[in-house]
Amino acid sequence: MNTKEFRKHIKKHFAPKLHELGFQGTDHHFVKHNNHLIYVLTIQADKHGGSCIMEMGVHLDFLPNSIGEFKSPLQFTAYDCEFRERLNKRSNWLQRLLSVERERGYAYGESEEEAIMAIIEMREIFTHRGISYFSQFNDFPESITTISLDEIKFSSKKLVDLGAPPNLRTALLIARTYEFLSDPRRAKEFASWGLHNIGNASGLSEEFLRIISLSE
Repeated sequence: MNTKEFRKHIKKHFAPKLHELGFQGTDHHFVKHNNHLIYVLTIQADKHGGSCIMEMGVHLDFLPNSIGEFKSPLQFTAYDCEFRERLNKRSNWLQRLLSVERERGYAYGESEEEAIMAIIEMREIFTHRGISYFSQFNDFPESITTISLDEIKFSSKKLVDLGAPPNLRTALLIARTYEFLSDPRRAKEFASWGLHNIGNASGLSEEFLRIISLSE
């Protein structure tokens, strides 16, 4: 089965569930925008065909995307987001024993029945694991402002669970969030740490300096 046909089945058997949860979209790209949070599910076809993966992303609507562009929330894909997580099919115990990769994509199958079965599995996995992932962000701004510098310094499990970007980008994101919340003191705290630890990421220094200057 090809991607075009598979997406028709996504539209029929998966999209309605996402619409119930407040997402907009049709067959492979779904977005929910609420309380400054952009939640994204992108169902990405494998470049060789025959299977797909589910990519989730979370972003803040007052920030540029991951490459510095400002976009409408409904134009976001998971690849625009700072926070990202892949929602793949997990291998069974025998595949793990045989050292098959721990997470795999979803095969379209050869028939309509196999495609629908794959989509139902995707829907169930999203319902259990995807919704749980997105729920970590629901209490904005606390979901962001409760992240401490120590958690950034030591790459805490919390940041891993959030699918956070590298440490410097996380510090910048939090500094920008405090700037948005009109708290220049806390913004400077995270920006100063970022600037002090800039290393080879000199492209971020200008933004760190700009935020620091706001509190002076």
